[in-house]
Order: sequence, then C-alpha cells, then structure tokens
Amino acid sequence: MPRLPFTALAAFEAASRHGSMTRAADELGLTHGAVSRQVGDLEKRLGVRLFERTPQGLLLTDGGRDLALACTAGLGRLQESWDRIAGSGPERLRVAAPRTWAALWLVPRLGRFLAGWPDVCLDIEGGNTDRVSEAEAGWAVIRYVRGGDPGPDGALLSEEPLLPVCAPSLAERLRGREELRRHTLLHYQASPDWSLWRAAAGVDLDGARSLSFSESVMVVQAAMAGQGIALGRPSLVLEALETGRLVCPFGPAVPCGDRYVLTAPAQGRGRRVLRAFRTWLLEEAAADGARLERLGVPVAGGGAGA
Repeated sequence: MPRLPFTALAAFEAASRHGSMTRAADELGLTHGAVSRQVGDLEKRLGVRLFERTPQGLLLTDGGRDLALACTAGLGRLQESWDRIAGSGPERLRVAAPRTWAALWLVPRLGRFLAGWPDVCLDIEGGNTDRVSEAEAGWAVIRYVRGGDPGPDGALLSEEPLLPVCAPSLAERLRGREELRRHTLLHYQASPDWSLWRAAAGVDLDGARSLSFSESVMVVQAAMAGQGIALGRPSLVLEALETGRLVCPFGPAVPCGDRYVLTAPAQGRGRRVLRAFRTWLLEEAAADGARLERLGVPVAGGGAGA
C-alpha cells in the first residue's frame, strides 16, 4: 500500500472546509504558499483537479468533494481517538452552524450550556453548506433551510416567519404598517423577504427607501442602530427584543417555510458531550416560543396591527 501524504491531505482538508487557502493556512500555522503547494502536489499525484479556483473562493470538484468527505471524517475520527486515548485532556465539542444564527442565537446563550461542562473545549465554525463529513466526524451540525427547498434529515429547531422589527426610537414614529413606504426598509440581498411579506400583508411599499446588506447579521445590527425597519426571524431577534434593543411595531408575522434544522447528531448518537449538546439545543429552541409569547410578538401570523 503506498504511503499517503498526510501533511498534504491535512492542508487540503482545511482548505476544503474553509473554501480558502489563506484561512486554511491560518488554521494550520502555515503560509498561504505552503498550503497552495501541498494542494498542488496532491493534484499532480492524483492527476485530477481538486478545486476550481474562482473569484468567490475555492469550489470543490467532484473528485475533491469525494476526497474532502473522506479526509474530514478520517481526521475527525483520529482526533477523537487521540483525545480518548490521551484521557487527561478536556473533551472537545465542534459545532458547524450558519454564521448569523451562531452569532445572534447560539453565542449569547452558550454560557448556560458551558456552566454544566466547564472543562469542554468548544470550536464553532460558521457556514451553511452541507456538512456530511463533519457530521460523520462527530460534529454538531445546524442548517438553515429556505422555504421550498428540500430539507435535510434532522430535528427541527425552529420555524422562522418574517417579522417586522425596528429600534424603539423609530417605532415611536410609526403609526401603522401603511407608513412603511415613508421609511427605510433594510434588505438582506440574498432573500426576497420584503416581497414575500408585502404580498402576504397587502401593504404598498412603493417609494420606500432601501438599504441592502450582504450578511443578515448586518441587517439586524442596522435595525438596532435605528437605520430602518427590518424583517427579522424570531430566532435571530429574540435576544434583542428581550433587551429592548428591538421592538415589533406591528404584524403580521408571515410564514415563509424557512427553518433551522439540527442535522447531526441523531438521537442517541455521538459522545456524551455531543448528546448533551443536542438535548440542550432542542430544549432551548422549544422554550423560545414561550419567551416570544411573553413579549407579545405575533409569531403565529396576524397579531398587532394585522
């Protein structure tokens, strides 16, 4: 059996996860050139391209995707085995989740989980791509699924209707949803959210000024700063609603089929810390409905001003 180039495979695996040679180099403590050379050497040895180099980043080819799945799963199992044999080291929990959800939902409440696991080492990686290899390697994986898209297998964490939100100072000047066209609407560039909400609510938005952002977390931050009215998803704005940085000036909350799904681990699978994290996630998500209800947020459609 030929000797496998493990150093090069580790460099390729990191680049495949990050979609970037630079970020892979930062993770591994190498230079960009060193990672690029190692990936190039792999491609020469295999006789196939593993990545398509595009202005948007690295895209895996079919052969690259096959190798990346094997590398991430294999290296993950090696790490788990190493940690288990070493015994004295802390347990490690790895989470792959959409960046905005991780920043606005997961991170603010992580202390409640970590209080019961004071020695755990936690790694969170942002992104919303298929994470089959990470799941096989013992990661917790959360996916955001748009309405109409086929959903991955897993446990539903939350459904995400479209909910108007803005800063309290702006809400004081709003007399009803008919006034929206006189204000600034905050848009997430990758989503037709306002079009969906407009069609369901029957509100004329012609003439409204707009600001658009490439990341949904920017939309929420702009709303908190009083720069306009956003369509928030309950999971992403709950903490800001509870602290008073955002308010819901009126309804309706429009269902659109969007949802967050815990795709891994499956029930009863994984190490003890992974199973505990799964249980905690589902309990936290289940409690959000009551928290929103206490705030009077119309998450079921209709509601104030509907």
